[in-house]
Amino acid sequence: MSFPSPADDYLEPRLQLDSLITHPAATFFFRMKGVAMEPTIHAGDVLIVDRALVPLDRRAVVVIFQQQFLVRRVLIEDDKITLKADNPAFVDIVAALDEIEIWGVVTYALHKLR
Repeated sequence: MSFPSPADDYLEPRLQLDSLITHPAATFFFRMKGVAMEPTIHAGDVLIVDRALVPLDRRAVVVIFQQQFLVRRVLIEDDKITLKADNPAFVDIVAALDEIEIWGVVTYALHKLR
């Protein structure tokens, strides 16, 4: 006779990345470079970015600023955008709405535990 394991109560069904994606045609994977978003998002993390979502205040987003992709938290006020890094060593970027393209909203950050 076999007895069920007490850990069986905590088993989840297999996780498939497809289950994390709401808008498949508008979703992309990025690999994070740099430490601007640490401790929340680490260098090397895989980011799931949804281009169909509306960027709400304080959400992590991928932006194009001065021909570079950046990951920052966004604050939109009137005719300007403030991009904030989670890492306090980075200064805020404040720019006009037409200087920054919000490319997509980060929905998940997948990272390997160290």
